[in-house]
Amino acid sequence: MSKEPLRIRLGAHWSAFAYARDDMELLGTVQRGMQIGALAKLPDNTYVQVNGDILQPLNRSRIEATLRSTPAARTDRPFMSIPPSAPAPVVTVKKRRRVVVPDDLAQSR
Repeated sequence: MSKEPLRIRLGAHWSAFAYARDDMELLGTVQRGMQIGALAKLPDNTYVQVNGDILQPLNRSRIEATLRSTPAARTDRPFMSIPPSAPAPVVTVKKRRRVVVPDDLAQSR
């Protein structure tokens, strides 16, 4: 078992690491040392770290102990999958600069 501390952040931050799926309940993000990904709970009550389509099993007792100590997890409401509420990113396309050479200069070269 890894001795690295777990950091769990509940909420829609999981959308940076995974997409909404019907086969798991996405809770937030989990960070183990330098590894970070979405925290998900599977139907068989196991916890996994999700990065895209890759699932890494997590130690259930460590996750539950960390969730109990996380202030946001101390509410009486059950966990639910929170849809990502972040707006779509704004993409700005900038035109490339071009140097327009007059015809008379281009022919003299």
